Amino acid sequence: MPRRILVPFDGSESAREALEYAIELFPDGEFVALTVVDTSAVPFIPNTASPETNDELRAMLREADEELGIAERLADDADVDLEPLTRIGSPAQEIVDCTESESIDHVVMGSHGRSGVTRILLGSVAEVVVRHSSAPVTVVR
Repeated sequence: MPRRILVPFDGSESAREALEYAIELFPDGEFVALTVVDTSAVPFIPNTASPETNDELRAMLREADEELGIAERLADDADVDLEPLTRIGSPAQEIVDCTESESIDHVVMGSHGRSGVTRILLGSVAEVVVRHSSAPVTVVR
């Protein structure tokens, strides 16, 4: 049975490199690209927190679809199948939760996403995933 590989994907150069490395590392793997719409930047107003009623959230979901389109094109170029997923919430928490709910065998992720927030060795999201993932994590620098 092929291994299920999760690649968190935010469209950054680091995420692209992680996807390319995952395909190289697991050529027979089943790939899942996860984009998380970080709702911490969306102001919460009761009764407007759904994509149907919140323009900002709807725009963020469209951007997530565009990012996943990049991942799908990279996978097509490498002739591998890729399952795109979008979740809404905290990126680190959604990645960790996805490893369990999607039966992920391995996570391959970039060390820093597009946010530019850095720590000494890893981005804050990568650090949380490394510490809390139920699956092994490879961080691509």
